[in-house]
Amino acid sequence: MMKRYLFLIVVLLFSVGCSKYTLEDGNGEKLSVYFKFHSNSNGDNLDINYPVRIFFVDENKSSSTEFHFDEGEALVAPIEEGEYSINAFIGMDDNFTLINDISGYSVVSMKDKGISDTPLMFARTNVTLDKKTEINFIPTYIVSSIEIEFDDIPTDVKKINIEISPVSSGYEINGGYSARTVESVVDCYEMNGKWVSGQKFLFPMEGKKTIITVNIDNGDEVKNYSYTLPDGMDQGKPYRIIGGYNKDGELGVNGDFQITGWDMEEEIILDFENETSDDGDNNSSNNDDVYLVDMFPPENSIWGPFYVWKVIEQNANEVLVTLISPDQWFKTFKEGEAAEFLEEYEIDEISGWNTFSREEAEEFYKEFSEDLYSLNVLLEENGHNIFYTENRYLCENGEYAFNMFGGINIRPAGYTVKYYLRPVITIKLRKK
Repeated sequence: MMKRYLFLIVVLLFSVGCSKYTLEDGNGEKLSVYFKFHSNSNGDNLDINYPVRIFFVDENKSSSTEFHFDEGEALVAPIEEGEYSINAFIGMDDNFTLINDISGYSVVSMKDKGISDTPLMFARTNVTLDKKTEINFIPTYIVSSIEIEFDDIPTDVKKINIEISPVSSGYEINGGYSARTVESVVDCYEMNGKWVSGQKFLFPMEGKKTIITVNIDNGDEVKNYSYTLPDGMDQGKPYRIIGGYNKDGELGVNGDFQITGWDMEEEIILDFENETSDDGDNNSSNNDDVYLVDMFPPENSIWGPFYVWKVIEQNANEVLVTLISPDQWFKTFKEGEAAEFLEEYEIDEISGWNTFSREEAEEFYKEFSEDLYSLNVLLEENGHNIFYTENRYLCENGEYAFNMFGGINIRPAGYTVKYYLRPVITIKLRKK
């Protein structure tokens, strides 16, 4: 749900694209090669993650010349005439290093257990240089991302990590993944009753069966749970592993893994054997949870599957957001039934939903009763249920109901009358 690094959507015949055109003849022993990076074939500029490291590999692949660019530096390289493979790495920061591979070529590798905190993009072209030249690249991501979130973990657990094997040890400077495989290890940490990792990145081994192993260490013993990706992890694709201990006492995997675009996630749901915290608490999502995001959504907007109604700033790095679910029910609700229903309701891993409070009902009515049409257009365009004026909406845990037409009128709800139930929740967001 929460916004993370977005993988670039590029529709190309190959994994990278570029174009070039020669400029006027250069003077001196070396030529100037200028670089521009674009996010798509329309020529829109790419928001570059620095540093940028560019390798000129000669036609015989016998030597290479490296250029390093930090933010603010002109992307221009002086190079001798010749035939080269030009290979650009965007975002090659301190998470990465160069190593000598078994192939004999230099390889960009990740320093920390085959895992990086930042993503890496790559672009490549072959050129013959005899004039000043401008190279226009459309880079692509050469990493996969993985993010872990487990809840309902027993309080005696001391450590959780995830092993992913095999993955590639790196990416050759003249293009292509190293054939040497390694095991990546992602460490988790406890936050707000959950064990999480944040978004991490690795070099995938595409087409090769990959095993994801979850290790849960309580100090006396380690329990292992495994999941298999038959075709390995895909370049440029995000994976999210969620789960926790279930009531069935068995390890299960559920989910529809159909991927419709580069910005979608493959979500792997793991249910561990039934164990509860020592204090008996259930650590599922609630209004006290803090959700880490890259940026805050604006009011009156669609954010993931939700409508963002209100955003209240707490400080520079935290806000409270009030979300309205896309779901809506119209039926009779027996006494307490609406509250019981919402106790079980969950969407996009967020639980703890409520009816409108009395104050929220009054505020919502004042804001939208005279211009409900505009709100409904936004909701309908994004596949949400719209709000109606013919019948009333439950509030105050289903004990009262309010209207969206005429003067505001909040009165006790009956148990033989149909009402609309629309889930509402306020959560805290914090910038990463």
